Amino acid sequence: MIRHIVLWRLKSTDEMTLDTIRLALESQVGRIPGLTRIEVGRSFNTGRRAVDLALTCDFESRDALAAYHKHPLHMATRAIVDPLVAEHWISDYEL
Repeated sequence: MIRHIVLWRLKSTDEMTLDTIRLALESQVGRIPGLTRIEVGRSFNTGRRAVDLALTCDFESRDALAAYHKHPLHMATRAIVDPLVAEHWISDYEL
């Protein structure tokens, strides 16, 4: 199993922006093969090195993660999320 983590600093942290991102991400569950779980969380930490939003996804395999990145639904989700993001970081690892 593969865990995919994305951390974001957003251009705005208003509730509408956060809800838009959360709904877009969570709508992928059950619709992209190999994606088994999505969790989206807003950080309450406001320190200098804190991020605004975290995404944790689990995939069946590295191949499933690679296919996810090219999947049309993921590309549509990125079209919604990317313009709202100032910075992001990614980590992928095997469980």
